[in-house]
Amino acid sequence: MARDFHKRKINLLDERLDNQVEAKPITVTERPAKPTKKKVGRKRKKSSCFFITLIIIFTLIAGIISADNDSFLAGVKNSYLVRQIANIISPGEKYLGGEKDDRINFVFLGMGGPGHDGPYLTDTIIIASFKPSTKKAALFSLPRDMIVPLNPGDYRKINSVYHIGEQENEAGGELVKEVIGNTLDMPIHYYAALDFKGFVEIIDAIGGIEVNVDRSFTDNQFPTEDYEYQVVSFEAGEQEMDGLTSLRFARSRHGNNGEGSDFARIKRQQKIIIAAKDKMTSFNTLINPRKITSLFSLFNKYTKTDLEPWEAVKLVHMAKGLNTQEIIAQSIDDRPGGYLKAGYTLDGAFILQPITGNYEDLKMLIHNIFAVEAIASENAKIVIQNGTASPGLALKAVNHLNQVGYNVIRYGNASDQEKVTTVIYNYMDNKPKTKDSLEAIFQTKAKTDIPLEFSNSVITSDWDIRNEEGELEQLDFLIILGSDQEIDDSAAIITTIDPSLFASTTTSTTNLIIE
Repeated sequence: MARDFHKRKINLLDERLDNQVEAKPITVTERPAKPTKKKVGRKRKKSSCFFITLIIIFTLIAGIISADNDSFLAGVKNSYLVRQIANIISPGEKYLGGEKDDRINFVFLGMGGPGHDGPYLTDTIIIASFKPSTKKAALFSLPRDMIVPLNPGDYRKINSVYHIGEQENEAGGELVKEVIGNTLDMPIHYYAALDFKGFVEIIDAIGGIEVNVDRSFTDNQFPTEDYEYQVVSFEAGEQEMDGLTSLRFARSRHGNNGEGSDFARIKRQQKIIIAAKDKMTSFNTLINPRKITSLFSLFNKYTKTDLEPWEAVKLVHMAKGLNTQEIIAQSIDDRPGGYLKAGYTLDGAFILQPITGNYEDLKMLIHNIFAVEAIASENAKIVIQNGTASPGLALKAVNHLNQVGYNVIRYGNASDQEKVTTVIYNYMDNKPKTKDSLEAIFQTKAKTDIPLEFSNSVITSDWDIRNEEGELEQLDFLIILGSDQEIDDSAAIITTIDPSLFASTTTSTTNLIIE
């Protein structure tokens, strides 16, 4: 009985960190620095315009923006309200934030809201970028346990930043924009926030959604509001979900069958958002005045944004032609080859921090995200060899590149495993975007002067790499990793306990760490 109680207490830690540990500072200084008052350039407000909130919450996250005549935005764009505002303010007279730099960045937040413990701890954080010149959009899902610097030497979980801003001066959105912008060295121009109750009511207001569940799973540790557990389960396949079921599907953290990771959770959230977009832009919704009126009320009640009416109007015009099927989506997480690593701080808080001990790789990914499409279109055939004695280095590189969409067709150990500097051999010299990006990732220049032992025929013959016709493949790049690519496992912003060691401790030891 006692053992079950302790086990239950330990498991509850993961779900209750939001309410206890996450609001506390996680610092590398002996004395936490008090967060400074942030300058608020644009006062946060609750949007009073239905089409604005529709655009920012569902349009930019799920890609509603399109030129289809039967889409919701087409109706909004052609509506009397928008036409009147557009007549007053010409789109060319003012610029959106980031428009002159050809990249407009948003952050979208989902939270419990009033009535929940930790109502302003953000459970969902998504960065959305729009490139006006090419009509392209990209999404980055950030895990709530990732640490970010609030002040020099003062690191907090990213999900607590909005909460801190609301406590300081009711400017949670502005603080989130500032902190994320400073961390990633990239301006965040706008924010939008939606709480869970609003999410549930909005889904119910449109009559539920259809979701394709990739695989069946059960979560035996889904928390209740009274700190107990309940069991939630989902069957694979297409199914109807109401608001509450949709929220549980999106928030489940302890599912079996591969659904217990942050990566899986983020993917489910994206499914829910896209399904909601499809339902909201359906013909039956658009011609139903009662549904439109209900949505108007719910969005006004539950959403907050700093996007001005004229900015929303101009955004609709600028985003016309965006292909919603080509939105680039990236999840920042601790998968093998990912950008983050997991651990428990000495006071028992679970965190994710950059695997390299700094944010440079994350900055590179996010800053260069719009080159991903060009890389995918080039579809360069890449082989990676581990030229060091460090086991698994090639696999780490493959996992890292696969996340961004590179086509790595083979990897393994090189014959010479004393390589100090990484080398990239460029066989065909006709994939310029891939070449530039690989040079940036591995910090070395690609070579076209290739020694005989690394020629295409030798590599493909030795490794028996063939195309669909059974002929030796024509490679585009060979990457031989040197020791300059080894990651220092001890590099860390905050000292942590490895999760595997934490899980293997005894009950009594674990309780000491937690408490």
